[in-house]
Amino acid sequence: MKPGWHSRRPWFAAGLAGLAILFAGCATEPPTVDPPTLGITPEDTYAAAPIDAPRPAPEDLRWWHRFDDPALAVWVERALAGHPDIAIAHERVRQARALLDTAKAQRSPLVTTQLRAALGSRGAGARGGDPRASVTLDWDSDLWGGLRQAERSAAAGVLRSAHLEQASRLAVAGLAARAFVEWREALADLSALADGLALQRDVLRVARIRVEAGLSPRLDVDRAQAEAATVEAEVARAGIRARQAYTALKVLAGERPTVAAGPSPAPNPPARQDMEDDAKAPRVPGLRGELPVNRPADLLRLRPDLRAAEEELVAAAADVGVARAAMLPRLALQGTIGLASGSGLFDIVTGSIAALLDATLFDAGERRAGIELAESRAREAAEIYRRTLLQALGQVESALFASYGTASEIEALGRGIDAAHASLEQARSLYAAGLSGLLDVLDARRTTLEQHRRLLRARGDAARQAIAVFEAMGLI
Repeated sequence: MKPGWHSRRPWFAAGLAGLAILFAGCATEPPTVDPPTLGITPEDTYAAAPIDAPRPAPEDLRWWHRFDDPALAVWVERALAGHPDIAIAHERVRQARALLDTAKAQRSPLVTTQLRAALGSRGAGARGGDPRASVTLDWDSDLWGGLRQAERSAAAGVLRSAHLEQASRLAVAGLAARAFVEWREALADLSALADGLALQRDVLRVARIRVEAGLSPRLDVDRAQAEAATVEAEVARAGIRARQAYTALKVLAGERPTVAAGPSPAPNPPARQDMEDDAKAPRVPGLRGELPVNRPADLLRLRPDLRAAEEELVAAAADVGVARAAMLPRLALQGTIGLASGSGLFDIVTGSIAALLDATLFDAGERRAGIELAESRAREAAEIYRRTLLQALGQVESALFASYGTASEIEALGRGIDAAHASLEQARSLYAAGLSGLLDVLDARRTTLEQHRRLLRARGDAARQAIAVFEAMGLI
């Protein structure tokens, strides 16, 4: 070893340490990847929405209160409070925050300590101790910003998880609202069929009177009985649908399904008088007021799945920076303070500090492949964002077309029901007077019942389409 090397070694280590501090802020910035917004501008509107459609208000973020059935809001709130998917999504947010804390810790110095005590003989059978203590420091200077970009990726992961939790809440709210509409529709259908069955039995009674009086053939009674049996079968089927819908509603609320007594099960506590009254006289819920419609540009900030895809894009871009930093040398500071015993306890103090420059000379292309992988994932994230935006735009347009189309259908069916009722009353009167046959009555009754059931389905579809619009707009 050359003379004077020991005298220059501390200055050499200090120089490397200073170099580490000097270049600690020289980070390799990750590539900037702008989300592909498909050229959407704030002035753009939906093709299916009227120009004068109202814009969503802050209270529309809890859109389930916009329906005229208070029980719907109660069930949605129960689902939001008890569905397992929301709890799972919340735990994933916690996990993402833990990963962010881990990434932050990687940028801080690592300080460890070690205590050592050994027993041994010091001659003449005497036993003594040899206590030692040391404190070590290890700090990665993050010369090229790889750790900082890893922290940025983890922070984007936290935001992504939070947006996915909101997406889960929106999905659960939509599922619960649709299940409630399905339940109410099944109960209303059951009620309509019960009324139709009562009417059919009345027709059967009139047919028997006419047959006994010799005014009609026995064939009329057989036909009336066959029609009554058909309606009874529909009643049984509607009862099954009502119970299945109620079971689905309970499961969505995170509650154990229970067997409800009777064909019109009422919700479990917390009970409400208006809920019980609605179960006795079931109706399909409808939207109060006009359907609010936002603009395509609003989706970029409202749709939680779209915002999650954007954070995924941010994380992927940061991972490219991490991969690029891995190609460059790593500069770290390492220091040690040692305490040892001499004539007294811990009276010998030693210390050292070193700068470690770690560079890879040959890895057979492993790190270069890591960069290509990260860049490919960033491009994939951009395409996923574009796909998510396209799907969101399509969902809103489709839901709006269906919603406005269903409104026209309900109006037409309402006119048809009035005509069907008039036809039925006239057919019954003519049959009772012996001026027409039973087939006219059965046909008119069948038409009236079918019109009622079509109207119920249309009203259910209208409620479901309104729910779909709120979901597609990302209101939560």
